[in-house]
Amino acid sequence: MDDKSSSKKKKDTQSYWEAIVSNRDTANSLLSDGTTGQNLFEKMATLNINYRINEERYHRCSRCWYCSTRCVCDSMPDRIDKDELLAANVKILLLMHHKEYLNAGNSAKSLIALLPPEYLTLYVYGREGDFDRCIDEMMINQGRHTAILWPGESAISVEEFISSTKSSDQKMMESERKDNDGAFIDKKKQDTEEGDDDEETTNAIIRIVALDGTYKNAKNMYKTIRQRLGGKGTQKDDMPSCIALHPKSVSKFHRAQKNYGTAIHDNLKANNKLDERALRVSTAEACALLLTELGAAESVQEKIIKALLVNNCNRV
Repeated sequence: MDDKSSSKKKKDTQSYWEAIVSNRDTANSLLSDGTTGQNLFEKMATLNINYRINEERYHRCSRCWYCSTRCVCDSMPDRIDKDELLAANVKILLLMHHKEYLNAGNSAKSLIALLPPEYLTLYVYGREGDFDRCIDEMMINQGRHTAILWPGESAISVEEFISSTKSSDQKMMESERKDNDGAFIDKKKQDTEEGDDDEETTNAIIRIVALDGTYKNAKNMYKTIRQRLGGKGTQKDDMPSCIALHPKSVSKFHRAQKNYGTAIHDNLKANNKLDERALRVSTAEACALLLTELGAAESVQEKIIKALLVNNCNRV
């Protein structure tokens, strides 16, 4: 790097401590202006995200999030082809805590790198506007085709969720037909002008919200989702279903091998309503298992696991 580009980098970036001091000043200024709660959290988190992006753009790989000298992209499996996902009519809404964003040790980054863009949207929890956009997409079709990967008290299996979704769609279509008949609406004309609602409902995309973060942060994200939807006047029954996965093998993710066991044990002692079997895997592994259960080719899960192992090896 020449002197000119080096001086430009120094001018464009702050030191870590400069950023800390600047953020404290900003936080105090926002508090004095009456900014609190979620709004304050998002403004401060967005500042931190922008700092990391600006600081690391010179030496971080944008795909694997490692520094350029340790980039693992050449060892990563090929991108997942759409043909491998055709049987799984699903889209993952990846709600990633801002502390995970650009973290080289994160598992969910492999989903971003491998899945076709139409099968995944990244929302960074804390980045201004992202949470609102995630909620809006969750509640398409009143949230009937949306589920949250969360092993809570009322969590159901993937099979149960698909069954309940089909039943709900059937009831909705029957109700619409009765309303149309009662109002003497020309159904054929309506379908021509507005599209066939029955076909649209039947082929609706299943949206799965994957909460990516430590257990504590994921729990807070789930809590905020419930508070936000409740704040919009929805009833408990309007909250998207929670689904839990039960993997047959323990996690291969490096964090799981070091920390998850202790964290899970502590959380289960504090809350016996959680399902221990559903807490053993990383976000990437959970989504890989989910896609397989929804009909994706086995090669999808194999590629995601391979990417996870490549990431593990680079941390040694």
